[in-house]
Amino acid sequence: MDILERKTELMATTKKPVTKKTATKKVVDTASNAVKLPVSFNQFRKYPIAAVAFLCVFGIIYVYKDMKTGSTKGLDNCIEDNRNLQKTVDKKDSIIYNIIAQQAIINATK
Repeated sequence: MDILERKTELMATTKKPVTKKTATKKVVDTASNAVKLPVSFNQFRKYPIAAVAFLCVFGIIYVYKDMKTGSTKGLDNCIEDNRNLQKTVDKKDSIIYNIIAQQAIINATK
């Protein structure tokens, strides 16, 4: 084997160093293989209005579900606050009734 053949063989078998660009491309390829959208990027590129409408539908669905979840949490908090306030009112009412009863006893003994 001559030196030139050996050099070309080594160059063909050695791996290129991993750069940021190739690593990013591998990650993107892996992610794109993992997540398959029902519409391809080329279809988005051909019909941009349909692509925007498609994304808007997903955005509206997300906002609706988030609002629904937030409103149930808020409703639960309001119910709990209402219970606490009702307990406070009941305590105040019982104190007022006791004061009225004591006042009535004082007036009766005069």
